[in-house]
Amino acid sequence: MSKLKISPENLPQRCQNLLQQVSESQISLEIQSLDPTSIALIRNKELTEKIKDEYEILKLQQKNAELQVSIDRNKKFIDNLKLELENSRKSLADQNPNPANIQDHIKQLKQKLASYEDSYEKANAKYHTLSLPDAILPKALSSQVTTLTVLKQEESVLKQQADDLALVEEAREVFSRLRK
Repeated sequence: MSKLKISPENLPQRCQNLLQQVSESQISLEIQSLDPTSIALIRNKELTEKIKDEYEILKLQQKNAELQVSIDRNKKFIDNLKLELENSRKSLADQNPNPANIQDHIKQLKQKLASYEDSYEKANAKYHTLSLPDAILPKALSSQVTTLTVLKQEESVLKQQADDLALVEEAREVFSRLRK
């Protein structure tokens, strides 16, 4: 520049910035003089670095997109599990008996069963003291015997349902522990 008798301060700002970059590149590459080959090498080096940076950015963006797809898939899976759990809760709550009132229902059935058994035993004791043949057994007593049999069957079914509900409750607790 001094050979051309041009002062860098008199040049436009854009030219000053370009000269500054060329000067820094010349120093970093330890180039003594600027010839077209040196300038081409500097430009190629800058372009290579820029392309490498863009490539790294693209790789990171692709990895980010893959992770986002995985996150969305997992979120959808979790949402489906939550929906299934909520539907199961509603289904259990709509049943009669349900987990909230199963113990009361079992108590009532046990009381009925105990009452029927007492009535049966009293009637049976009275019947045996009368020594009547089976053919003339009172219809009320026969119906109570049938009712007693039905109630015992219902008790076993309800016990099975209570066991099932306890198992569901235990599974729910395990699921919530696993989820945490």
